[in-house]
Amino acid sequence: MRFALPAFDVAELTAFHLENRVARALTWAMFVGLWAKLAVSVLLVQPVIDAEADSFYSRAVDAMLLCAIFVGLLTYADELLRRAPLVLAGVPLVLASFMTTEILTRDGFTLATFEYLKIVTPLLMSAVLLRLFEREPALVVRLMQFTLAIVWLGVIGALLFLPPSLNRGGEPFWPVYFASLHTSSYLVVVCAGLSLYLYEADHFGKRLFIAQILFSFVLVFHGWGVRTSMVAAVAFGLVYFFQHSRKAALVVFLTIVAVLTLAYLPLLFGVVHLPSWDEMVELSSGRMSMWLQKADILANSTLLEWLFGHGEGSDWIVSEIWWWSAKDSHNDLIRLLNQQGLLGLGGVLWLLWVWARLFPAGVAAPLLAALLASTAFSNGIMFRPQAGLLMPLALVAAADAWQRRQAGRAA
Repeated sequence: MRFALPAFDVAELTAFHLENRVARALTWAMFVGLWAKLAVSVLLVQPVIDAEADSFYSRAVDAMLLCAIFVGLLTYADELLRRAPLVLAGVPLVLASFMTTEILTRDGFTLATFEYLKIVTPLLMSAVLLRLFEREPALVVRLMQFTLAIVWLGVIGALLFLPPSLNRGGEPFWPVYFASLHTSSYLVVVCAGLSLYLYEADHFGKRLFIAQILFSFVLVFHGWGVRTSMVAAVAFGLVYFFQHSRKAALVVFLTIVAVLTLAYLPLLFGVVHLPSWDEMVELSSGRMSMWLQKADILANSTLLEWLFGHGEGSDWIVSEIWWWSAKDSHNDLIRLLNQQGLLGLGGVLWLLWVWARLFPAGVAAPLLAALLASTAFSNGIMFRPQAGLLMPLALVAAADAWQRRQAGRAA
C-alpha cells in the first residue's frame, strides 16, 4: 500500500516565514523607537548635555520611529488601502492645508511640519500596529506590558531619587521623570487606560491592575496636581462608564440634581457670591483673559485668515496676564484655529474621526475623549509626543478587549 505524502508549496511556506519575520522586526522597531523617545525625555527633566545635542537626540529618535512606521505603511499598503483608505488619503490632504497656510503667511515650514507630525504620528502608528497585532498578538502584548514596566520604573525612580519639581510659581509637586510635569501626568492617564484594557483582555493580573489604577489616581489628582490631566481622566471615566453601565443615565441625572441642589442652598440662606472677572481669570490660570484676546484677534481677521489662519507660531503672544513672556492659548483647538484656520482645525478634527474609525464602533471613544478634553483646556495629549505615542498601544489593547468580549458573548 502506498501512502500519499502531503504536498507542501515551498514558495508559500517561505513567504509565510518571511512575512512573520518582517512583522516581528517591524514590531520590535516601533517599540524600540517608542522606548527611545521615553528615554530621551529623561534628558529634558534632568539635562546632562547642552540644548543643541538634546534636540539632536530627540530628532534622531523621532526619525527612527517614523522610519519604522513608514516601512510598516509600505509593507501593508494593500491592506490599508482596502481597510483604512481614509488614513492614507487624509494625512497628506490635511498636510497640504498646513503647507498652504505657511505659503500664505511666509512662516516656518519646518516648525509646521514638526507640529503636524505630532498630530498624525499616533494615527499612522495605530494603523500599522493593528496590522502587526493581527500577525504577532503575543509579541505585541508582551511589549505593551514591558512598556508599562518602563513607565512605572521611571515614575517610581523619580519619586525616590529626583528632587521635587518646582512649577507654577514655586509650588512643590512630586518629581517627574518624563519631559515635564504636564507630560508625565498625561502619560500616566494613558497608561491607566492601557492597564485597564490589558486587564479586560486577560493580559494583566487583577491585583497589579488595581494597584496601578490607585497609584495613577494619587499621582494625577494629588501628587502632580495638573487640572487638565484630571479633566482628561474624568472624561475617559465618564465615557467608559456610559459604555459599560446600563444605569449610567440614571447616575448622571441624580448627580445633576445633587449639584443643582447644592448650588441652590446658598440662595436659601442669602449667601450668593458671583465671581468677578479677575477671580475667573485667576481660577483659569489666565486662560480666560488669553481666550478673550484670541477672540478679538479672530474677530479682526480677514476671510483668508479665517480659512487658513495666521501661520505657525502666531498663537504665541504676550498678554496682560502672562506679561513676562509669550504664551500660546493653552487650548489646542483655539491654537489650531488661530494658526491654521478653519480648514486646518477642521482637517485635524476629521483625522481624529478617521482615527476612531480604525477600531470597532465605540472602542476608541474613551481614550479620544480624554485626548480632546486635555486639548480643549491646555496643551494636551495631542501635542505631547511621549503621551500621544502611547495612545496607539492603549487603543489596540482596547480593540483586543472588545474582540474578546464579543467572542465571549457569541460562545
